[in-house]
Amino acid sequence: MKKLFLIALAFMFALAGSELAVAHDAAAQDNQNTQAKTSVSDTTYHRRRHRRRHFRHTVVSKTKSVAEKSKEVGEATVDKSKSIGSTVVDKSKTVGEATVDKSKTVGSTVAEKSKTVGRRSKHIGRKVVHKTKKAVTPQ
Repeated sequence: MKKLFLIALAFMFALAGSELAVAHDAAAQDNQNTQAKTSVSDTTYHRRRHRRRHFRHTVVSKTKSVAEKSKEVGEATVDKSKSIGSTVVDKSKTVGEATVDKSKTVGSTVAEKSKTVGRRSKHIGRKVVHKTKKAVTPQ
């Protein structure tokens, strides 16, 4: 009777242990495969990370080659930059001449004003300030 009881007890532990192991394996597998399943289901074709640039895969073009096109673009850029540079130089010259003329006229008017201010200040003399009155009288 004891042997039968021990065999039944061992059999129960074996079944319980195997069920726990199967449940643990299934849960771990589902967690690992969730991301992989969604990405595989979205893309059914082989996706390349970077485009491959090989001449054997390109179609032969009968138009101008890349070197000729880049040469033309470079020449056009040089011509454009030269014309822009010349216009900037002309513009800066005219602005400089206008600034010189304006500064000459401003300088002459300031010189004339300073001459008159200097004369006026000579004739005033000393000033006396009355503390009781709010007036300044020359002495």
